[in-house]
Parts: sequence; structure tokens; C-alpha cells
Amino acid sequence: MKRALAAFSVLLCVGPAQARVETFVLREAVPNREPRVTTRVIRFDAGKRLFHVKDYFENGRIQRDAFYTSFDKRVKEEFQCNHRSNTREGLCTEWHRNGRKRIEARFTRGRRSGASTSWYESGQKEAEESWLDGQLHGRVRYWSEKGDLQFDSTFAHGMNQQRRRVRYRYLSYVPKGYEVDTERKWPLVIYLHGGSDRGTDLKKLYSSGIPDQVYRGRDFPFVMLAPQCPEHLRWSTDDWFESFIEEATTRYGIDVDRVYLTGPSLGGSGTWFLAARYPGTFAAIAPMSGFTSHLEYIDRNLDQLLDLPVWAFHGERDTVVPFEETERIVRRLEGRSSDLRFSAEPEAGHEIHWKVYPGRDLYDWLLRHVRRAHPPEESRRP
Repeated sequence: MKRALAAFSVLLCVGPAQARVETFVLREAVPNREPRVTTRVIRFDAGKRLFHVKDYFENGRIQRDAFYTSFDKRVKEEFQCNHRSNTREGLCTEWHRNGRKRIEARFTRGRRSGASTSWYESGQKEAEESWLDGQLHGRVRYWSEKGDLQFDSTFAHGMNQQRRRVRYRYLSYVPKGYEVDTERKWPLVIYLHGGSDRGTDLKKLYSSGIPDQVYRGRDFPFVMLAPQCPEHLRWSTDDWFESFIEEATTRYGIDVDRVYLTGPSLGGSGTWFLAARYPGTFAAIAPMSGFTSHLEYIDRNLDQLLDLPVWAFHGERDTVVPFEETERIVRRLEGRSSDLRFSAEPEAGHEIHWKVYPGRDLYDWLLRHVRRAHPPEESRRP
């Protein structure tokens, strides 16, 4: 996401080399929307060696109050992003545009650690989470906008310790000729959506990715299934995949040796996780822009991917999920993985999937692969 700074900037010195204060306007270009305009006030405390940053909406209300050990004034990262230039330290608070508090959490070396609380725009509490070094760790609770408790569980290093066996609803697409040739076995591409499409309304999944291409009338030579993750949860929270893949291969004419997995953002993270947990299921995977450090399980089971073809994507200008989240996994696989590709786009941000799914290269690459023999899944259960 490109940004342009406004024409004015004021630098004030307060006291003898104790603090410097700078105020300026940050304009963020948002695709297909009006630019977001933020007034930013930065105070550097030389004694504590911390940047105290306050951002304000166009209406003058405060939007963010945070402390950083390192800071690039031109970068406005999303709350969960430990951007390479912007490292939060201590308390960080954000507000909704109407003035109500949105989220409050503490950070250590850029990662959430300790209690975190968030609220809906109405003021209703949305979540209480416990974090340790960027991973959910401890009690986690989520509420609906009406105040109903929807989820209450305990996590350890990102993994839910009270996992439930659940069934996720999904969108489906079958190619032309599917109904005619009932004996034919088709490739299956499983698409995992991003965080904004969680919930219970399947129509939300048409917002981007492969479902967006289907909605536009594009034809594909494979079956596409797109499950929907519940509000607040992650693809790794509960046990849903085994019942899903069993239903998929029973209900549809699927070639079980040509099953592929891909997804952006939350779906990219889910792609890494499911591939590490069920590597023998897939012929190839394509994760995009997903967190990997939020789950210790991915790191501990990365060797399960050595025989699995991987094409990873991430934009270097991503301010939602740091580029390093994919880069570090790719670096660990390099020289050991039998089939590894990494598309690191220097000018792309979190929207890199809009450059990939409308094209052909990814699909051609996926469909070239056939599942390889792999040890049984049971030995890899968490």
C-alpha cells in the first residue's frame, strides 16, 4: 500500500535534549476507496529511548496511542503487524472512529504478550485474549455483538487445548463437463479465505481469491471447495479438516492424488498449518501472506513439508502481516525442500493475492503435481 506525506511537518524540541516532537499528516492510498488521512504526533524520549506515537482520525479523535523502540514515521502498520521498521514496546491502544476504545494490549519486542482486550464499535466487549511472544497462550474468550459468549477455551503456544470436532460449511464449484462424465476423477483445489470473510454468510467468500474468479464467470478444470471459518477463530483452532476432506472425496468425484491447498492472509497461515499436519493429503500448496510465528506447531513440524511442493507468496511492503513471516519459513526450507518456489514481490503489499489468483500461472503449477508417498498422518498429531 503506497503512502504519501502531506506538505507540512513541524518539529519541536522540548527541554535540553529530552524529547523531540514532530507533527505531520500521513495520507494512505487505499485501492478503490478515498485515501485515509491521519494526523501523526511523534515524541521521542531520549532518556527511555522510546518513540511515543499518537495517530488521529480526520475528525480529530485519537486513533492509536503506542510506544516503539524503532519507528519509521512513513509506515502505518496494522495492529497485529510487527513491521520490520516499527517495533512496539509496552502498551498500545486503538479507538474506533466514534471515540470508543477498540483494542488494548501490551507488546514486547513487537509481539503481543500478556492480556489483550478488544471491543465492538458499540462498546460491547468482543474479546479477551492472553498472549505470549505473539502466540495465544492462556484463556481466550470471544463474544458476539449482542453480548453472547461464543467461545471460551485455553491455548498453549497458539494451539487450542480444548479442540472440538466441528463441521464447516463451504462454497463449491464444479467444472464444465462434471455432470456429464460421472466416472471421471477431477483435481480438487481447497481455498482458505482471509480473516475478513469469517462468519456464517457464505456469500462473503466471493470477495476475493478463487471464489471471486468463479463469481466473475471464470471456468476452471478442477473442483473448488472453499470452507468458511467461524468469526474470531483460525483454521487451526478446531478439528474440522478430517470430516471436511472425507465429505469432499465422498460427495464429489475427486482424484485423491491431486488435492491442492491455497489461501491468503488467515488462509495463508491455515495453509502452512494444515500442510504441516496433513502433508500426505496434498499434492502441492500455495500459501500467501500468512502468519507463521503465531503457531509453534508450524515450526516444530516444518520437516513434514520437505517432500511437498510449495509455492509461497508475500509482498515486501505488507503492513498487515510482515513479509518476514513467510521469508523465515522459506529460508528454513531452502536447500532441503525438493520443490520450493518463493515469489517475494518488492512493490506489493498485503493485497498480493489480487495479482496471483486472476492469472493462470498458479493453477498451471498446482495441476502439474501429483501426490507423493508419505508416512501415515497419525504420527504427527499435536
